[in-house]
Amino acid sequence: MARKYFPRKKKAIGEWPAGQRPPREVAAQVKYVGSPEHKDYTSDAGLPSLRSDASRCDPNLPWAEIQQALKRGIEHECVSEQFEEGFPRFVWGWLEGRLYQARHIRGPAGTYKGWALEPFEQPDDPRDKLEWKRG
Repeated sequence: MARKYFPRKKKAIGEWPAGQRPPREVAAQVKYVGSPEHKDYTSDAGLPSLRSDASRCDPNLPWAEIQQALKRGIEHECVSEQFEEGFPRFVWGWLEGRLYQARHIRGPAGTYKGWALEPFEQPDDPRDKLEWKRG
């Protein structure tokens, strides 16, 4: 019997949880490490292993700019309410006019992989925190 496809539940930007370190302090400790599952080219993440259901990363995006987008997303509190090991589980940030979602991965605390989102995948943002990219 074939499995039915059910779209994932849309994520939401939440409030920065009380008791967590300040956003700037958290942002200073994060690192984008990428994932070969989103690449069809060799990168710092390793040999390519693009999944059929994964979005393909743009090979022309500099890792330093991806790292900055991750840090800015945290500084602007564009994060989920769920934290893991003192880091937000999900972070959203703008890069070259597109919204990306980063996820805290298993591995060293503070490491993330990320991917571009289609408009229908964009998180709910009741406080318009995502508007900072427009400036």
